[in-house]
Amino acid sequence: MKHSAAAALLFVAPCASSFTNTEGIIDVSARQQPFSVPQLFLHVQQIHDHKDTLVKLDDPITSTTEEASSYMPYDLLPPSENWVANSTRRLSRIDLQKAITKVKRFVERRMETDLNLFEHTSPIAFKSGTGVNDELDGSESKSPVRFTVPNQFVPRGITPKPLSELSPQQQEEAKRYEIDCEVMQSLAKWKRVMLDRLKEEDRNIETLKSYVRKIWTIITDAEDYILAEYPEIILPSHPTATFRLPKDITFITAEELHAKYPDMDVHGREDAAVQEYGAIFIIGMGWPMKDGSDPEEVRAPAYDDWTMNGDIIVMHPLTGYRHELSSMGIRVDSESIIAQLKHRGLEHQVDLPFNRAVINSSLPYSYGGGIGISRLLMLLLRTAHIGEVHCGVWHDEHYRMVSGCGIDLIPDRIIDLKSKEEVADDHVMHP
Repeated sequence: MKHSAAAALLFVAPCASSFTNTEGIIDVSARQQPFSVPQLFLHVQQIHDHKDTLVKLDDPITSTTEEASSYMPYDLLPPSENWVANSTRRLSRIDLQKAITKVKRFVERRMETDLNLFEHTSPIAFKSGTGVNDELDGSESKSPVRFTVPNQFVPRGITPKPLSELSPQQQEEAKRYEIDCEVMQSLAKWKRVMLDRLKEEDRNIETLKSYVRKIWTIITDAEDYILAEYPEIILPSHPTATFRLPKDITFITAEELHAKYPDMDVHGREDAAVQEYGAIFIIGMGWPMKDGSDPEEVRAPAYDDWTMNGDIIVMHPLTGYRHELSSMGIRVDSESIIAQLKHRGLEHQVDLPFNRAVINSSLPYSYGGGIGISRLLMLLLRTAHIGEVHCGVWHDEHYRMVSGCGIDLIPDRIIDLKSKEEVADDHVMHP
């Protein structure tokens, strides 16, 4: 299918806001991926060692049960002196939901006007083995959820028989039309299938920087807008009240960052950088450092060109440490995809239909990325936990733990915040 270069597409999936420009300019999607509860909290908060600034809680919850005390260390939570600045202490749940909607609409409108986008339907799953799904960092731990569509003809109202009850001939017939599928992790590659061609000379760092600046302007304007709409987000007497995102974002390469903070690990140097600059875009994610140390971040080999990609990272005013908002970059061409697959030991993937199309130059050159909308909301609305702007699935102990810190998670079920001891006492008192 073809589209005029003057028009642009906004691809929307049920779990993601996705944006693509037909000139290969920008696609932005909220990537969804499966995590266990502790992994999800750690991933979203981007926690690392801040024992010098984080205060453990002296709270009755710590003594409820052995399970509660070992579920997650308390010093992984934001500093206790910042809990009172959490906007959910001043915004009702209804007002918070209205604020969430306002931010989403603001960002979508600005991406439509500033980046020439419009809405387009998109898939929620892909056929397995095509290479179109986003493999995130390419590791097995982040592989997509898979399922099979049986594609059997069954009369309406009749429950299909399990395969074990079918004859061998019927089983063979049933399996013939099965489709092995993967749940969509992001639309990064699929959108490239939908694009017109971008000129090869536009694949450069300056193109990358120009669109990072446009996106950053939208984010900082969204901050100004929502704080004007809901001034109570800010606690005036609190030290975080003066925090604002810088109007300009600082560009720094992964190599420069590594050289600037040689004795720190990846998250340590990113945290130091956002403490210094407020907001950074790190260029060059995927290749190891020149001295042989680990890359700034591991990336999948078949979508970003590792020499022309990067992350937007800011400091969250309540947590006090790095808060990643976006990963983006110029997409692979025939040379970079082969080099990156070889580096990861995945040369066999050159024959996946999508990868082969890139190698054969059958797909357009493009630029794209993902904005974590829940992370952006957590930042702009100044919540202490992503679960206050995003409905997740959390362990009962997690609800009990964070409720003592004034964190109001959006529940997916009826939650009893009593400890096991309190439940046992109730049973003794009211058998």
